[in-house]
Amino acid sequence: MRHRVLAVLLLVAATLAIAPGTACACSCAPFEPKDQMEQSAAVFTGTVTAVHQVEGDPLGPRPPIVYTFHADQVYKGRADAAFQVATNSDGASCGYSFDIGTRYLVFASTGQTGMFETDPGVPLHTTLCSGNRMVRAGKDPLRPKDAIPDVSPLTSELLAALGTATRPAATAAPSSPQASQDGAVSLWIYAGAVVGALGLASAGWWLFRRRGRS
Repeated sequence: MRHRVLAVLLLVAATLAIAPGTACACSCAPFEPKDQMEQSAAVFTGTVTAVHQVEGDPLGPRPPIVYTFHADQVYKGRADAAFQVATNSDGASCGYSFDIGTRYLVFASTGQTGMFETDPGVPLHTTLCSGNRMVRAGKDPLRPKDAIPDVSPLTSELLAALGTATRPAATAAPSSPQASQDGAVSLWIYAGAVVGALGLASAGWWLFRRRGRS
């Protein structure tokens, strides 16, 4: 009898120990790429340049993390050169872990998720379920070859849903100084030609009038 009671107590203790972790586990419902686009406020490819742990209660849950991205292509939202995106600190609470120096396709929404315990201080957030993908380094719009095999596939359906990308203004190719200089020289040559033509016309008119009087 005593062994049975002990077994029941151990079973109850194990259930209580496992339950919190199960309750906090992240479970993602499948989303089509077009739904991921519709539910996102900003979609872009960019490289992680910085990471910041938000301050919170030392005795409470881990506060969210804010990642800074240098964007190279924007598929939805403002074509900014830099984005800050918040996410929960661990995968159990649906947080997405980004690596500094790595390029990603990011789907970010506005506002906070219901899991945030602390205000991250930025308007954009993302989760493990948002559809983020690690992609190969580069600055051009995504193509199938930018996928990382067995890690983050780029299906034709996803690329079609992304649509046309916009390059942020700060990363656009600057105009050539030589081209600007050549343009200025061409303008002066054109102006000189016009002045010369007017001078010749005036001289011809003066000679014509002079001959007419003689």
